[in-house]
Amino acid sequence: MIGIWLLLLFVIAPIGLVIHETGHIIAGFLCGARYSVLSVGAGNSILRIKFQKLHIIVGRIYFLGGYSINVKDPDFSCLQKVWISLAGPFANSIVFLCFMNIKLGYENEVLLFSFFNLYMAVINMIPFKIGKRKSDGYLVLENLRAKRVES
Repeated sequence: MIGIWLLLLFVIAPIGLVIHETGHIIAGFLCGARYSVLSVGAGNSILRIKFQKLHIIVGRIYFLGGYSINVKDPDFSCLQKVWISLAGPFANSIVFLCFMNIKLGYENEVLLFSFFNLYMAVINMIPFKIGKRKSDGYLVLENLRAKRVES
């Protein structure tokens, strides 16, 4: 039983985080980002890669959180920000659907990976703010409100 928790913490969660943040990055590039940063983990960086307009940072505690930043001049429109915010949970949802019924002889592990991606999609769509950190759902509502005020 402890093995499944270690698998979840050290393998499945970081992969799910990368999938989520990659969704935001792809949407950012599709909306014209000048450059993007994908960061996974916390603490001092153990890996920094710059590939054209993408900067990747991996923290020493690689399984603890992640974020992405998309930069554009002028800034993204409110609707582009909504699309970028939705893209992370959307990426996790696609992975959930793709892996839900795969039979490889590792059904428990694949099912855990699938449901972790569903968890990431659902939790990130709940609008909440903790300190300066905002969930994707919060950002969607914030930008939809700002769009309504603009109109």
